[in-house]
Amino acid sequence: MTPFIKTIVQQACPTIGVDCKFLDVANALTEADSGTLIVVDSVESVVGILSERDVVRHLAIPKSIEDCTARDLMTATVISADQDVASSGLMKLMVQNNIRHVPIMDGDKLLGIVSITDVIKRLLDKQLTETELMKDFINS
Repeated sequence: MTPFIKTIVQQACPTIGVDCKFLDVANALTEADSGTLIVVDSVESVVGILSERDVVRHLAIPKSIEDCTARDLMTATVISADQDVASSGLMKLMVQNNIRHVPIMDGDKLLGIVSITDVIKRLLDKQLTETELMKDFINS
């Protein structure tokens, strides 16, 4: 596990049950700092990912959103990464797939979720550190 991922998995990973109703989804999204929930089944297996964007998309559908469940609202195709992924690999994955959140998995076990903001902060920190090291080398 990379040091970056180690810090990510120590943070809370918001999940919601696949059969939870819209009001539960809305409350969970409100509480989640990331605006994204990992949708899990009764045995805690990942079955989808649900973001605020998914909810907005369903507002345009004539069906009453109050009757929807997490299963109705979620994106079923989950693009995830394993625990050994580097921050640069996550950035590439996010850009190629136009996504902002990636679940971190160990096989079928959910470890955490990383946002594009987390990745950008990490890459900037790395760049600043490298810049300082180069300055120190040049000035020595």
